[in-house]
Amino acid sequence: MPYDNRKDLPVKINPRLQIVSFFSGAATMILELAGSRLVAPFFGTSLIVWTALIGIIMTSLCIGNWVGGSVADRRPEGKLLGRILMFAAIIIAATAFGSNYILTELQGMNLNLYMSSVYASASIFAPASVLMGMVSPFVARLAMQDVNSSGAVVGRLSALNSAGSIFGTFMGGFVLISLFPSGVILMLLASIVALLSVLVYTGAWRRIISSVVFVVLCGASWWGNVHGFPRAPIGVQIDTAYNHLSIVESTDTRNGRRVRVLITNPDAAQSLMYTEYPSELVSQYTKFYDLAFHYKPDTKRVLMLGGGGYCVPRYLAEVKPDVSVDVVEIDPGVTEAARKYFALKDTPSISIYHEDARTFLNRAVRDKIEPYDAVFMDTFNSWSSIPFQMTTRETAARIREILKPDGVLIVNIIAALYGPKSGVFHGIYKAYSTAFSTMMIFPVNAYEARYAYALQNMILVAMGADAAAVTQPDPKYDSLLSHQWLEGFTPDPVVPTFSDSYAPVERYALIQ
Repeated sequence: MPYDNRKDLPVKINPRLQIVSFFSGAATMILELAGSRLVAPFFGTSLIVWTALIGIIMTSLCIGNWVGGSVADRRPEGKLLGRILMFAAIIIAATAFGSNYILTELQGMNLNLYMSSVYASASIFAPASVLMGMVSPFVARLAMQDVNSSGAVVGRLSALNSAGSIFGTFMGGFVLISLFPSGVILMLLASIVALLSVLVYTGAWRRIISSVVFVVLCGASWWGNVHGFPRAPIGVQIDTAYNHLSIVESTDTRNGRRVRVLITNPDAAQSLMYTEYPSELVSQYTKFYDLAFHYKPDTKRVLMLGGGGYCVPRYLAEVKPDVSVDVVEIDPGVTEAARKYFALKDTPSISIYHEDARTFLNRAVRDKIEPYDAVFMDTFNSWSSIPFQMTTRETAARIREILKPDGVLIVNIIAALYGPKSGVFHGIYKAYSTAFSTMMIFPVNAYEARYAYALQNMILVAMGADAAAVTQPDPKYDSLLSHQWLEGFTPDPVVPTFSDSYAPVERYALIQ
């Protein structure tokens, strides 16, 4: 057909096809966001997991676009598009009910995080994503009436699909995840996709079947919300704006006491609390924050970066009520969980700020707030990885600015002192030594030379003053001080000094 250069051709697109284009785009983005929370209890929410999830879904959509366009040219039939949408709805629903089985099996295979994330994303999200990818070219083919207006048709449908993706992103991230468990979101998503099939089916009986499936899926959504989904992770499961939280109870094998545990990473417990005595510290590393009162006995004003279960602030409020603690916790959902499950109570000595720790530091320096006697840092992403922006020399400089001249910084780092698992510690040590003249190392679990390659909590104590000049001996700190690394320490020259422009924290943290 020769090219027709006519202007202002009338473009008419079936409203039902426009609705399908918009909501298929929204469904894809909601699937991706809800999928991240589905995987989180098993593999966390690290950059590796997100990369695998986005990469697999984008690959699946590309395959779907290719296959959908070819199929639509051969059979441009509304009933076939309806079947594609119906199959997609059923697979999404099956994902909600069956994903825990697949993820549990993958977790038990003990693969590295890269392989586990790719396998999980491919096995759970690829089938539905391929089918959803077929929708867009199929809709465009059905809407095409005249080759002379093909550009306008494809452009408008693409715009609608993109607008739906934008809508789905904000709806999923800002609304749905804060209201419903991830499995329920997937079931609601399956219901919507089934309803879309009703719009494109031409036969009355097909519409009736699709409507019945829609009703069944809505009922399954309600059932899942009330009763949960098969083989779900144990304990209380909470999705927040930033994390997936698991709260479980167990017994401390050291003393047989009951312990409540907050888990945001599948590889370790983040906060622990004795249920009968909440103010007592359970985790050994948390006890090392008391070193601030050894090196600066007159400490009265403390900044805690990272709230978690609020174990340390709760402890200080009990044993040192004259010490004020400002806690910076990025996730209000974590604070709410601490109030409900970890005995966090309102007290004049604890002030809470819900913002990113680095943002708080930037603002504190800018506003020249009253300096602190001590800063405690206990900030972590998934898989025991400290947020990169908190590991850099720029962060160290800001902390130094908001500390008093003889103030103390105490940082909790999960790493080894030497060997393949030590990169994070070396990078942070080099970064913080640019701002602090005194650097002391306290391995928590094993501090003998033969354990230098062991992965453990490493406590870094940094001061701008000479420690010997401010130390006042006190026997109650002897057990903590006995952990100090006195064998000498030289940072690995291969590991870069972490900076805002380059801090490969996750690469080092994920070395197994």
